[in-house]
Amino acid sequence: MNKLKDYCINITDGEHGSVQDDENGTYYLLSNKNIIDSKIVISENDRRISEKDYLRINKRTKLEQGDVVIATVGTIGKTAVLYNPNNFVFQRSVGIIKTKKEKLDPYYLKYYIDVPSFQMRLQNLSKGAVQKCLFINDIKELEVNIPSIEEQKKVCEVLKCLDAKIENNNNTIFILESMAKTIYDYWFLQFEFPN
Repeated sequence: MNKLKDYCINITDGEHGSVQDDENGTYYLLSNKNIIDSKIVISENDRRISEKDYLRINKRTKLEQGDVVIATVGTIGKTAVLYNPNNFVFQRSVGIIKTKKEKLDPYYLKYYIDVPSFQMRLQNLSKGAVQKCLFINDIKELEVNIPSIEEQKKVCEVLKCLDAKIENNNNTIFILESMAKTIYDYWFLQFEFPN
């Protein structure tokens, strides 16, 4: 069995030092709380930083599309694959995994990490009494059983299709719930019955 580092160009984490906020900044310093439902979610309340700090941090992490990020502090194991990371960098609570794409598909790695048995391995590796922490060196040394790149692509094709259907269904449910609330409001709160 190989180690995860054998399939990667680099495994690192976000900024360890303190960074001054810049309320007029157009760049964000994100943490593991921004990894939501396998996506990077940025809100207006997130920390803004200067371009100078962004460039300094990104010089080390070199975030690019296809990097896999993983929460390493607190809620261990949340993952996402980066898409268009042009205006943000991460704090140290996020691990950044750059795969050798000819050996390991980033989406396959994300799905591999999301498997409950692998999540349990991450929990067992984490250290700390008050707040659990997963260290980068431990991530690098994780033993993995990775199939050929062709097999990975086949698996990802099926799982991405299922993810798209789930997201579509969730959007439909949201719209239907909104419609039901509107109808309830008109009929039972405002007493505006049709006809």
